[in-house]
Amino acid sequence: TDLSGTIKTDEYYAALREWKKTPGLPQSFVWFDRWNGVSPAGSSSLSGLPDSVTIASNWGGHPKFNLSPERKADMEYVQRVKGTKVVLTLFSEYCGADVEGSPSSENPDPIYNIGNSSDPAVIGPALRKYAEAIYDATVAAGYDGFDWDYEPSGGGASSYGKALWTNKAQRKLFIEELSYWFGAGATEPGRDRGDRKPAIPGLLFIVDGEIGTGGRMDKDWLSYYIDYFVLQTYGGMSNSSVKGVLTDMSEHIAAGRITGEEVIRRTIATENFEKYANTGGGFLNMSKFVYKQDGYDQQLGGCGIYRVGFDYQSKAGQEEFQGSKEYWFLRNGIANMY
Repeated sequence: TDLSGTIKTDEYYAALREWKKTPGLPQSFVWFDRWNGVSPAGSSSLSGLPDSVTIASNWGGHPKFNLSPERKADMEYVQRVKGTKVVLTLFSEYCGADVEGSPSSENPDPIYNIGNSSDPAVIGPALRKYAEAIYDATVAAGYDGFDWDYEPSGGGASSYGKALWTNKAQRKLFIEELSYWFGAGATEPGRDRGDRKPAIPGLLFIVDGEIGTGGRMDKDWLSYYIDYFVLQTYGGMSNSSVKGVLTDMSEHIAAGRITGEEVIRRTIATENFEKYANTGGGFLNMSKFVYKQDGYDQQLGGCGIYRVGFDYQSKAGQEEFQGSKEYWFLRNGIANMY
C-alpha cells in the first residue's frame, strides 16, 4: 500500500461529492488555522479533515489571498475530490481592510478613508468598491465564498476603528454590496445590478458572530440573501440563540421573503475549541440540537468548531471513534447530525 496516498476509491469520492449536494443537508462547518498544506494528514492540512466536513473557512494568521503552492494544492484537492467548500473569513471591521489599497497598506486608496461617516455619497462608492475587491480577491485565490466575522460589541477595534461593524448605515450597505457578489442575490434573475460586472454563481455568503445576540443583525439588512448564519455559541447552546436569529429576521419572515423554517435551516451553531478541546464543550449537544419553540420542531442547519485543529489529537491515547482517535469530537458530532 502506498501510504502517501489514499486507499479510497474514485467511486467513494464521487458518492461523497454527490451527497454534499443534497438539498437542505445540515452543514459541518470548521474554522481552520495552523494551515500549511504540506502534509495530507494531521491538523495542518485541509486534506486531513474528516471527509464529511462540508465547509472549511480559512481563519488565522497565515496569508488569506497570497496562498503558497502547498496551500493552493491542498485547497484544490479537497474542493475537487471531496467536494468540500473552502471559504475565507475576514473581520472587515473597517472599510478597505485586507484588500489592495487598504488604509493600512503602503499605498492606501483614499476612497476607503470614510471613517465613521453615514453619508451615502461618501460611504456608497467606498463600500461598493470594497465588496467587489473582496469578491475579486476571493475568486482569484480560488475560494468558494466569504464569511464576514461580524463582532460589533465583542470584537476588538483595530487602529483604524471598527466603523463597519458599529455604524448602522455602513454595515447595512456592506451587506447589500456583498449580496451582489455572494449568495443567491449575486445571480438572482431580474435583479438590477447597475453597472456591476456579472458575478460567478454559487459562491457562499456567510456571516458569523453577533447574530441574534450582542450587536445583532439589523432588521433592515438584506439578510435573506445570506446562506448561513454561524452562531458563536461558545460554551453551550440554547433555544434563545436560535430565537434571537428569528427575531433578527422577523421583518423578512413577516414580509414573506423567507420562512422561519428556512432561517433555522441556515443557522449553524459552533463551539470554541481554543478553550474547550479537551472536553468538547457543548459541541456534541449542538450537533444534535433541535429547536422546539414558537411552533417549530426542527433540526438546526449544522454545527461547527472554531480552531478545529485543536481537536486533531484531543483524545490522543484515549478512546477511538469508528477506528480512529483523530478529530474525535468533530467526527462524533458529524455522526450525531446525520
